[in-house]
Amino acid sequence: MLCTVSSLIRNVLAGILLCLSVPATAAPLIGELAPALDLPTLDPAHLGPTLGPRISISPRPGHIWVVDFFATWCGPCLKSTTALEEVLRPLGDRVTLIVVDVSQPAELVIAHFQKQPLPRGAKLALDRDGQAAKRWGQDRFPTTFLIDDRGIIAHINRGYGPGYPARMERWLRQMLSPQVAQPPQTLSQ
Repeated sequence: MLCTVSSLIRNVLAGILLCLSVPATAAPLIGELAPALDLPTLDPAHLGPTLGPRISISPRPGHIWVVDFFATWCGPCLKSTTALEEVLRPLGDRVTLIVVDVSQPAELVIAHFQKQPLPRGAKLALDRDGQAAKRWGQDRFPTTFLIDDRGIIAHINRGYGPGYPARMERWLRQMLSPQVAQPPQTLSQ
């Protein structure tokens, strides 16, 4: 019994020390500067998984960035990408969609998007080790961030469910209008 209690205490202490030694990074919040996004791109139009130039977000007056964390195996991700295509089409070049595939081989991602094309004008980035997803606080698929023209997180949508397309359209139109009618929101589904 004494040996078992001693091992239990030793294991608990080891767990506490491990937790204390791993630096925690807090997920970014609405109203904060978006974390760095510096990832290689992929171009599904080209055969082969050759990595392209790196993509990053740079603030531009009047421009919005939509960063959508995605996985090819995720059914709701496919729905969100289709919904974003419909929502973004009438907004033109004032909005850039970056689809970030998390922790999947480039070959698999290219094959997927050759069968199911990206929305027109969208950029495809590859987060090979999932570190960008961690910095951004992505905790489920899909997770969509709307970044304003100053590089600030304006809205976060976690998951996909009823109302996603209407919510994205409403948020984007508010962000593009000269005056924002309502405060930013986070929604988990």
